Amino acid sequence: MTGTDENELLDAKRIHEEFGLSPSRLSELYRDRGTTGCPEPDEVKGRQRRWKRARIGSFLVAYRNAKTSQSGVRQSLLEGPRDRLLSTSEVAKALGHKRTVTLLGWLQDKPGYFPEPDVVEETEGGRKRRQWQLGTILDWISQRPGPGNTESKTRTQTAAPAENGDPEDLLDTKQAAPILGYSSHLELNRAIARGILPELADPDEAVRNERGITSNRYKRRRVVDLARARHEAPSSTELAQRRLAAALDAQRTAADPNLVTVEALAQAHPGHGSATAWRKSIDEARRALTQAD
Repeated sequence: MTGTDENELLDAKRIHEEFGLSPSRLSELYRDRGTTGCPEPDEVKGRQRRWKRARIGSFLVAYRNAKTSQSGVRQSLLEGPRDRLLSTSEVAKALGHKRTVTLLGWLQDKPGYFPEPDVVEETEGGRKRRQWQLGTILDWISQRPGPGNTESKTRTQTAAPAENGDPEDLLDTKQAAPILGYSSHLELNRAIARGILPELADPDEAVRNERGITSNRYKRRRVVDLARARHEAPSSTELAQRRLAAALDAQRTAADPNLVTVEALAQAHPGHGSATAWRKSIDEARRALTQAD
């Protein structure tokens, strides 16, 4: 039964009993208080937070009313052709956030959690304008990790192509993902986009469907060689030594050392590190060669 004392302090259990909000959801609202507007607790003792009944009650009423009014807008944003581009603010609204700070925080602080933009443009003022295809957002929602995904997780997985098939067969990312140890093509695409797998930065073929969406294809031998190299990778120290040796050799033999690229080195030495790691090795090799001269 709901109490009447507006100043009575309620912990998560009492808030659940009176307002029907689970403790885990209360923690999420408080964690994201910068966007949800959840008030600071009126009392904190150790790990226990307590709010005055009137304060937390008025917040929950306003928050739920706002969510209800936004539902129609969210639904309209998630309708239309899959290649329709959504701005950062539209994506945030479609996901139930008033501001873009949460979305941008995911991109910066949780690599691989949220898909990279399909289009990035720079404005005249030097700011980045990010856009996502509707299909990218819908696919992420359907496979969203953690709370928020209402679809069943028990899906039939596509069988991984046999590793001993024709080495020249072209595999899309859905086929390549399980060979490389990724749970979905979305995770693999994110890893490629973030430079974690520079070996796959340049596909063997890019296929554009009737909706204008491009799908990359890779020869089976490239995928299998990369999977084997990643599985047999030595220690990080040895990998760094190998990258440096490869970068030094490439720059010594290149007609123009400045044209030695991360992609070329990564493809020649699969499983040896991310694009960032290769760039560091290339810079270190250039310094070493300059000092030697």
